[in-house]
Amino acid sequence: MQPRALPGPAWSRLAPALLLLGAALAAGPANAQVYIPPPDDLIEDLPVLPSAIDPGIALPAPPPPSAPSTMTPDEAKAEARTTGSALRGAYEGLTQAPGAAGQIPGYQDSYPGQTSYYTNPEAMQTDGAVAGWNSEAYQTANSTTRPTVDVTRSDLARATAIAADPNAYLDGMSADGSTGSCTPLPPGSGTPNVAEWTCHVGSSVVEQPRTCTRSLSVAEWNDTLYQYLCVTGSGFDGCASLAGNAMCRKTASYPVPEYGLTVDYYDCDSPVSDPNVYLMGTLPKPPPAGAFQVVSNVYRCNTQGITDALTFDPVTGTPLQYLTGLQQCGSIASNASCTATSATAAGLAERSLCKAWDFIGDPFGGGYLTCLEPAAPEEVYVCTANIAGMTAESSISKWFVETWTDNACAIDLGSCTFASEQCTAAGETRVIGGVAVTRPCWEVTKTYQCQTVVGGGNDCGTLEATAGCSLAREICLDDPPRGDGTCDVLERVYTCPIPGTVQEPTQYICGGDVYCVNGECEAVEREASDEFKDAAVALNALGQANAEFDEAALTLFRGTRESCSHKVFGLSNCCSGKGIPLLTPWLCSSAEKLLDEKDDAGLCHKVGTYCSSSFLGICVTKKDVYCCFQSKISRILQEQGRPQIGKPWGKPKTETCEGFSIFEFQQLDLSVMDFSEVYADFMEAAKLPDEAAALVSIQQKIADYYAANKP
Repeated sequence: MQPRALPGPAWSRLAPALLLLGAALAAGPANAQVYIPPPDDLIEDLPVLPSAIDPGIALPAPPPPSAPSTMTPDEAKAEARTTGSALRGAYEGLTQAPGAAGQIPGYQDSYPGQTSYYTNPEAMQTDGAVAGWNSEAYQTANSTTRPTVDVTRSDLARATAIAADPNAYLDGMSADGSTGSCTPLPPGSGTPNVAEWTCHVGSSVVEQPRTCTRSLSVAEWNDTLYQYLCVTGSGFDGCASLAGNAMCRKTASYPVPEYGLTVDYYDCDSPVSDPNVYLMGTLPKPPPAGAFQVVSNVYRCNTQGITDALTFDPVTGTPLQYLTGLQQCGSIASNASCTATSATAAGLAERSLCKAWDFIGDPFGGGYLTCLEPAAPEEVYVCTANIAGMTAESSISKWFVETWTDNACAIDLGSCTFASEQCTAAGETRVIGGVAVTRPCWEVTKTYQCQTVVGGGNDCGTLEATAGCSLAREICLDDPPRGDGTCDVLERVYTCPIPGTVQEPTQYICGGDVYCVNGECEAVEREASDEFKDAAVALNALGQANAEFDEAALTLFRGTRESCSHKVFGLSNCCSGKGIPLLTPWLCSSAEKLLDEKDDAGLCHKVGTYCSSSFLGICVTKKDVYCCFQSKISRILQEQGRPQIGKPWGKPKTETCEGFSIFEFQQLDLSVMDFSEVYADFMEAAKLPDEAAALVSIQQKIADYYAANKP
């Protein structure tokens, strides 16, 4: 159908408006179909495309009436705007109507021949060169004999003036977009510069070390076994005092039938006083299991090589006794079984040896001997083994029993945990019953870590003092919560700038396109088309739905529950948050480190925080729970789709990250979801050349041209 011709005067006034209409239609409606080439690995036959037969779609609206010849320019502009808006609304959704393919100029009902390049991309360069040489436009653009226009430097005077003072020519707009008719652009896809940090206020559980000791008691085993004999007969029981005694045990029984008697034998641990029983004798009781025997040999020796010497009174110097066969100490001091002691402690008499003597007075008229040079004091050793070549002054062999006893200690095992133990009296030798007893350890000190609740905890000072940090929310970590509404441990969440990042300035797009005809200019009103990003998101969402469909549960976009731990009022923190490196990675598990990487990549949604361990109702360790997905789109669909169908996230302690059922997914309205996060990824993947850099390059080429072609 051909458009109806308009009268001459009206045409001159409506021409700018129709040009505006053409620009609006060129932008296309928001729901235009987009041709998506098949994947590279397509192996099946391509399906037949729908027919391009024009079903005869009627015009949505009648053509506008002829404008009166007396219409002013302003009236013509207003009418053009009205007509353009009506036609734009009427043609919106045209590409979705049945038979719309027939309305597309140049449409062909078979796949383009260019699909052959899927398997042979090298042919594109050759075919392109052939097509170029056969193209009149290509030949004209690359002709060396085409006419050129000599542009002088004076022609750039206006552009130079505008570049020097752009604000003078912006008609109420500033170059930075701070004033005028400007629209802020959505944020870019750069690195995030803010993140959430947590701290805590309230009661804390402090661990304090406490110690207790255990002591070893060693006692000499010298119990005696008492052996008794008794007789029982008709009307007479002489064994009653032994049979009913818990300290006695019957060992034998011999009947005497000719006298009607029975003789019984008993071993008792203590004596029994009864005229009817007869004590046959006593024996040393065998040592119990765990007892140990100590042999104590006492040796006396000297280190000056003395073998014979007189002993003397150290006060008067009077000789007392002449001794022979004195022993040398030699290596006894270094013998592991020997311990140095004194004669008194070992039960020996003290004595002093003399190396040199002299006679004082007349040998015939009376005189006396005196010691001129005393010898060094003798050394006394107690050894638990026989020393070859030496004779012991005394030798004792005894059995001992040992018992460990816990000393008095105020340790509550309900709030204290055993940490370690250490021997604090090791390898000592003690004399017990006249015998030197050496044990590996006589005392053990046990250390416990005991938890105590302390009020007034607050580690939020740093965040409160950091510039740019603001309190976002508070979470009570009490589990279960108090009935009176109070909270023992409160988590505060702050939004703070990430160190080393810079806030991305807001960018604007200002004004609009201006089209001028015969000196009359009009701003072009455009409506943004989101066909490409909507098509890209839809295709990606369908691809993810196919990849993430759970055939067993018949669900889509199911996530995995993952968690990380954080010590309340402690250093250990494996929950850094998006964009922040882990503070204590050496304390974190491999799963927690992987969760941090997924969260930084935008794959995880934080469900919340709950207390994972507590002491006396005070939270000690908390866990942050996340639902992680296979892609950003899956995460966005879950975050923005759940509120649409009334499917809230569960409590952090029980959330299982369920996917959407097929019925639930059909109810989602993707058109109202914000996919700007993935738009940025798509734009990063196919970014156009930077406009500012292109302008600089063009300016430099113009300058180079004039420098090479000066008059």
